[in-house]
Amino acid sequence: MVEQGIVKQHFRIALMDLSPDSERGSFSIELPEATVSWDRVPVRQNPELIGSLIPQLLQEYDSVAMQGISSSFRIAGRTYENEHLRSQLRLDDYGGRFSDGSALLATLERYIVQQAAEQLPFSFKRKSILFFSGLNRYGSAEVLSKYTKKLVFGDLLYGFRLGIPITSFSQLENSAPQLVKAVMQAPASWFWPAARRSKRMMPRFQMYFKRADIIIGGLSYFKRYKPDTLAGKTVFTNLRDERDLQLFRELDVEHVVSLAPKISGVYTPVPVLEAAFRLCGRDSENREIEDFFLNLIHRMELKPEIFHLRPQEEKEDLTALQLPILPENFVPREEVVEIAEDSGEDVARFAFVIHPLVFAQVRRLRSVKAMSHFMPERLIEDTMAQLSGFPCAMIKNVVSKTGARAEGVLYAIPMTSRAIMRFPAEFLYKKLTAVAEAASQKGCRIMGLGAYTSVVGDAGKTVSDTSPIGITTGNSYTVASTIRTMEVAAARCNIDMAKSSACVIGATGSIGSVCARLLAEKVDHLYLVSPRPERLLALSAMIEKETPRMKGRLEISRNAADFLGLSDLIITTTSAVDPVVDVTELRPGCIVCDVARPPDIREEEAARRNDILVIESGEIRLPEGAELKYDIGLPPNTIYACMAETLLLALERRFDHYTIGREIDPQKVKEIQAIGDKHGFELADIRSFGKVVPDEHYEKLRGIVAGRAGRTVAG
Repeated sequence: MVEQGIVKQHFRIALMDLSPDSERGSFSIELPEATVSWDRVPVRQNPELIGSLIPQLLQEYDSVAMQGISSSFRIAGRTYENEHLRSQLRLDDYGGRFSDGSALLATLERYIVQQAAEQLPFSFKRKSILFFSGLNRYGSAEVLSKYTKKLVFGDLLYGFRLGIPITSFSQLENSAPQLVKAVMQAPASWFWPAARRSKRMMPRFQMYFKRADIIIGGLSYFKRYKPDTLAGKTVFTNLRDERDLQLFRELDVEHVVSLAPKISGVYTPVPVLEAAFRLCGRDSENREIEDFFLNLIHRMELKPEIFHLRPQEEKEDLTALQLPILPENFVPREEVVEIAEDSGEDVARFAFVIHPLVFAQVRRLRSVKAMSHFMPERLIEDTMAQLSGFPCAMIKNVVSKTGARAEGVLYAIPMTSRAIMRFPAEFLYKKLTAVAEAASQKGCRIMGLGAYTSVVGDAGKTVSDTSPIGITTGNSYTVASTIRTMEVAAARCNIDMAKSSACVIGATGSIGSVCARLLAEKVDHLYLVSPRPERLLALSAMIEKETPRMKGRLEISRNAADFLGLSDLIITTTSAVDPVVDVTELRPGCIVCDVARPPDIREEEAARRNDILVIESGEIRLPEGAELKYDIGLPPNTIYACMAETLLLALERRFDHYTIGREIDPQKVKEIQAIGDKHGFELADIRSFGKVVPDEHYEKLRGIVAGRAGRTVAG
């Protein structure tokens, strides 16, 4: 729908279609900012002819698009240009008036494939997937590599007729430079959709179809290489219209997903859509064109077209990544703590698992210090990993304001983060199950998973299946305390959240996504940042469905710099090694809650800006009288929110599984916050780089916010 008073533009686009059976046709589609008329122009496979046709078409059309061959490939963050083709077609002469879809393809297909993976009635886990070309479908391959390692890429099979498949995603990334070089040096006619040298399929290549559960590629590839049957398989391809489905019905395909989005009832080729997006965004300033594409995809609410040609199966849930907790100054204890067999009928007992994050923490132990002089770190880590978890401390005398009583046992797993990530997930599952069984024998009724023990594998799901007691990762209260900390800090700086703009960096992670969904209920404008465009688009659609007033008030980008200068409040939850927040770009008076591990903003960087506030996610103060004689890197009688969640569930006598898996339920976040309020749990003092934020700093930010409000009223 067009805003009142805005006149839509009208653009005309010519699509040069290299498909062997392409037919002339004229179509019209509606975009948010323009009406686009486009004509399909069938062309022969002659580079010189195509090169001369482009300038002729540009005399009549606003832009020319080409379908059938790409002038560039984007692999692992790098762009590889097909200089030979670009030179043949003189593409550099036309600037933004020529599109082959390569700039939009990865972003759009990633989103469509991700959405289809969530909507199809089966799980992609451990499925075998055949790509006709990994170079052309890298974005899709990257998405699907998160579900399965069984990927086969046919660039050498179908392009060069060599019997050499590329059999892993990493192999595709590593071979990309050589593949692109080979493509550029080979005759262009080898890769046209109707290349004569590839018309007949060699029998030995048929086996890759038989082994695949899912096949991804252009329609021309299917027409050229199709075997006798694709019974029960799922196909991703670029449909031109629903008549193309007949081919797949004849092959007994089970599901077909169109990679060409349906707009105004028309399957629109990606090159046409890219050309239209470029025309709509040619006047946009200070914004990467791909982020402009991303927001148009979001505004248009593009959805995958899925056709079920045969009966369906059951669908499994899919999950996302989650972040660790606990700081680097945690030091494991060597001695085993004696635990009383019975805590008493009125005292609920819980367990919580901790572990050293880095080897430096392990080296401080007396038993390790001597060995570290003559044994390599990895050998020590691997040796310690064979040891069982053991109780190392207790939280005693916890009495809430309701009178409920609880106590906790901290169990140490002698594995560093590096060792946990190196060993198979099943190795850790067995350790955690053994700890749960030992804790159960000591009267514990629920167990929390701390740090990387909640990250590996399926984030507690397998452990919960085998544990004799309840399991929780504690991340619901981690999110709740993060949001509450931001609310308290904003109030102290006189920032009205209802009128503020907020940004979530790392928005598609498990913690970031639920923070974004909850912030949408509290702020006026929301910005979301993530390197995964398909997940950004899905998250933004979910937020607008849950909070309809956010429609038109939500923007997305892969680049945090787009929003840093616009945001009053920022939550950053990335796991990036390199910093993603440039403090020089932050808006004066901005509050940043850094939940990232490692932190996105270092202390020395924040010191360059005394007009902003960088805070840590909220920790929880234990009720008065509680006793924790163990250093976990926090002030006395202060615990992490994930640990506090386990304690709260014990106080409530809620001994069932709670926060499990990588998808955090916003309703559980609200519920655990209400439970915390009921029992009188409060945020500890808000800290910045380990130090309590002084009143003077809040006062300074209040002055900046007041000055900004005054200028707004005056202006």
